[in-house]
Amino acid sequence: MTEDTPQTDTQVTTRPRHRWLPRLLWSLGVVLVLFAATMAALQWTVGRDFVAPGWLRDEAQARLNRNSGGLSVSVGDIVARVEEGWRPRVILRDVDVAGPDGQLLASLANVDAGLAMAPLLRGRLQPARIRLSGASLRLRRLSDGSFDIAFGDTLAPVGQGATLGLLMKGLDDLLMSPEFAALRRVEVEALTLRYEDMRLNRGWTVDGGRLRLERSGDALDLSADLALLGGGDTVTTLELNYDSVIGKAAARFGANLSDMAAQDISVHSPALAWLDVLRAPISGAMRVAIGDDGQLGPLSAALQIGEGVLQPTDETRPIPFESLRAYMTYTPGAQRLVFDDLTLVSKWATARAEGVSVMKGIENGWPNEFITQLTVTEISANPDDLYPEPVALEGADADLRLRLSPFDLEIGRMTVRDQGQVAQLSGRLQAAPDGWVLGLRGAMDEVAPERVLALWPGRVKPRTRTWIEENIGTARLRDIELAYRSVPREGPDLYLGLGFEDADIRYLKGFPPITGAAGQASLHDSRFVASADRGQVTAPQGGRVDVAGTTFVVPDVRIRQAPAQVMLRARSTITAALSLLDLDPFNFLSKAGQPVTLADGRAEIDGAIDIVLKKGLQPEEVRVDARARLRDARSDKIVPGRVLAAKELDVRVADDMLRIEGPGRIGKVPFDGAWESPLGKGATGSRVTGEVELSQLFADEFNIGLPGGSLSGRAAATVAIELPKGGEPAFSLRSDLGGLGLSLPQIGWSLPQDRTGTLEVAGLLGTPPRIDRLLLDAPGLRAGGTIRLGEGGQLAEARFDRVQAGDWLDAPVTLTGRGAGAAPAVSVTGGTVDLRRTSIGGGGSGGAGGGPITLALDRLQISEGIALTGFRGEFATAQGMDGAFTGRVNGAAPVSGRVAPRDGRSAFRILSDDAGAVFAAAGLLKRAHQGALDLTLLPAGGRGSYDGFLKVRQVRLREAPALAELLNAVSVVGLLEQLSGTGILFNEVDAEFRLTPEQVIVTGSSATGASLGISMDGTYDMVNDRMDMQGVFSPLYLLNGIGSVLTRKGEGLIGFNYRLTGTAEAPRVQVNPLSILTPGMFRDIFRRPAPKVTQ
Repeated sequence: MTEDTPQTDTQVTTRPRHRWLPRLLWSLGVVLVLFAATMAALQWTVGRDFVAPGWLRDEAQARLNRNSGGLSVSVGDIVARVEEGWRPRVILRDVDVAGPDGQLLASLANVDAGLAMAPLLRGRLQPARIRLSGASLRLRRLSDGSFDIAFGDTLAPVGQGATLGLLMKGLDDLLMSPEFAALRRVEVEALTLRYEDMRLNRGWTVDGGRLRLERSGDALDLSADLALLGGGDTVTTLELNYDSVIGKAAARFGANLSDMAAQDISVHSPALAWLDVLRAPISGAMRVAIGDDGQLGPLSAALQIGEGVLQPTDETRPIPFESLRAYMTYTPGAQRLVFDDLTLVSKWATARAEGVSVMKGIENGWPNEFITQLTVTEISANPDDLYPEPVALEGADADLRLRLSPFDLEIGRMTVRDQGQVAQLSGRLQAAPDGWVLGLRGAMDEVAPERVLALWPGRVKPRTRTWIEENIGTARLRDIELAYRSVPREGPDLYLGLGFEDADIRYLKGFPPITGAAGQASLHDSRFVASADRGQVTAPQGGRVDVAGTTFVVPDVRIRQAPAQVMLRARSTITAALSLLDLDPFNFLSKAGQPVTLADGRAEIDGAIDIVLKKGLQPEEVRVDARARLRDARSDKIVPGRVLAAKELDVRVADDMLRIEGPGRIGKVPFDGAWESPLGKGATGSRVTGEVELSQLFADEFNIGLPGGSLSGRAAATVAIELPKGGEPAFSLRSDLGGLGLSLPQIGWSLPQDRTGTLEVAGLLGTPPRIDRLLLDAPGLRAGGTIRLGEGGQLAEARFDRVQAGDWLDAPVTLTGRGAGAAPAVSVTGGTVDLRRTSIGGGGSGGAGGGPITLALDRLQISEGIALTGFRGEFATAQGMDGAFTGRVNGAAPVSGRVAPRDGRSAFRILSDDAGAVFAAAGLLKRAHQGALDLTLLPAGGRGSYDGFLKVRQVRLREAPALAELLNAVSVVGLLEQLSGTGILFNEVDAEFRLTPEQVIVTGSSATGASLGISMDGTYDMVNDRMDMQGVFSPLYLLNGIGSVLTRKGEGLIGFNYRLTGTAEAPRVQVNPLSILTPGMFRDIFRRPAPKVTQ
């Protein structure tokens, strides 16, 4: 078949109508009769050809032209022949028929007509058979479906615009005419036909065609064998047949075709218009009946379409198939197609369907749209050899709409049945100017994972498929949704969404799977997301972990060894969560040197775990950033030996750090801190930092042996604990003591809650713990040292290099533990104590009391100018300070004594065998010698004040300036000489006084010997070394002292009143000489009263 562009309808309509063929045949009949009559006379010519002479040919040709209705007929030769049986034949060779415009209408190589003898004998020229050879004709089909053809003046006018019915009626009229009443057979051979379709602007050429018309009575049988010339190696053949009864409109038409191009056959019937989108050869048969009314009846077609492609335009990528079989029936009136069998066979899929299609959008009798309903009964698919074996489906129902120009196939609804489940599909396939545009949506209520994997080709998103195959076990998939869109020059857009229930999912290799999972999964473009609304993981320890809310994401499934992320959301016991974090490849707890039973309580975890989807995943390829909330947490392992408890703690797990922080309690002590543990290679241990409450609870919890009531209120302290891997924890603590009240009544020191200071503690929390550094710096107290604890956390030794308590203590102190429940022993080795500024040593509260105290002081300051150096003593403190001591007064005179508790303080008794040396060392009497001293000091008045009771026996006084002045004032020459010589001996010296830090108040005193008696009272200012004393001077006391019974001890019947002022080194003496005339009982007239002291 060849094809070119035909003339347009306008061109066709400009030509005049011609009815040249009937006239030609009639004129030809006349010529034949004349010629036959001539030849009949020549019987001897039977079987021989006689060529008509030129004049006869010209006459016949002229007659033909006169009767042709304006046509021009040209005849090459006329040959007559009489066949055996006396059957005459006339042959015209090289016959051309042209129109008035000279355009060639028909060209015939041979016209061979056999004449009927009976009519011929009656003088009628009626052909019995006609045989045409080498005919070349042109046939046009106009845009309205009519044909452009005319047969001559003697026939009905069926020229331009004739329909198929009119054409056939014209043939009936021709055959019923008298001229052709004897015609029984017409044969056309070597026919060349040019067929042009003005609607499509296309044309076809038939070459070597054969046409046969047989008449039996009124029955007509028209058949044709045609070969369409094509541009390829194949030749399309057509076998046509037409059966009818002359004079009736009813007829049957049939066509058999072989290897006809789909686009060629699609244009010849509206029912076949849908074939235009195929590029494939078609073989088959078609049958149609024409009714009595001349209308076409149903068209039945059986088409076998060979290997080809679906390709509506040259720009669209061809979609290949192997074959397509269609058995269908077309009803023109209803514009309805019924497909009894539509079978597709291709490398991708094989399907058999049946259904109904209704044509829409009819223009000029031609549809542009097919509304189709198909039922697919057999489906097996293996697109692009994606499966080892084709996948079979049970069937499908589809509602389709096909638009032809431009190509647009819309799937309104497609229901696919598979293994008892139903999938709903819809979509659209369009032929855009630059290629295919495909959109597809699908939904399915439920499907088994095994079926999804069976339908999921291994080469489509293979890594995603492999992950699902390896990591999703039993499951029930539901609410499946599919969306796919493909646009030319852009990557495909794919979405697959589904829900799952009762699923077992393995999200990380080596981890226990999620069981009983329910949630959703989606694949959009190349991003895969699976999230769990419900599910649990059974941890190696600690029970089940609720993972509802966990999401697994692969950002790009196309990447080999693609990165992935687990957005973890878990609720479990702390032990269960930690046991999961300690699995390979994380091993967070093992790296931190901690057990998974680190803490009890509940954990709420939210975080991200970044991994790579590959085999042999290494720990360094795992990235973790997770946060957790621990509730009702409790641990005795984070801080060894202590129970850490918290209502709520925050946890952060990152690639290189595990951190737990929040408020809680260590034992009973409140804290707000954080525990950090480095992760990964090189991790050396963990660390605790935060704030802890300093209070009595802290002292009780950490066995700090402070007396009850030593602490009040509370203060915040910053604490840091280093927990080295395999080593002893080291801690440090620092506080400004704000809000904490401290009281140490044993040393007379306290810190109000509104004052601040500094407390620093550092050490090791080993077994037993150890404090390497303790510093307390607060108003009135500063101490620094170390503490060593024994087994069970009891105090072994607290050594303070220097303790400064107010302005009364500056000495190193050592506390030595004596076991549980016992106060420590105190040892002071060196330093100074100033009793003027403290009330230390008071009684206890009974019971166990304090521990023993050993003092080895460099100096014990008793009062201004009086101190004991080299003080040594050992004291019990059960009821207060009680014990013996030794020392030297101001570094000179040795004394001994005892301390005893009295009225909440300490009373002292000091003894010496050399009272004179004691007086001299104390700066009271520089030249006193010998004598026994017994001094008792009882606490009185304020701090550093004592009531003193002094007894001295057998002391000798020499060169006493005050006494010398007194003797000189009364001109007692003998006593002066005695004082400056061997000294005056006093047998008894008694005194009562009040000793304060600044002065001595003598309320009464006496010194008596054989030669002298003295009484004295008054004050001595030790700070300024000033005295103001008074008394009575009684010489010859051995005799004069008889009157003391009427006066005071040390005063005789006769005596001198005196007053002593100035300093001890330069005293001033005033004597009242008239007082000697006054009897002792009246002597108080000349002196002031003795000083009195208050309690």
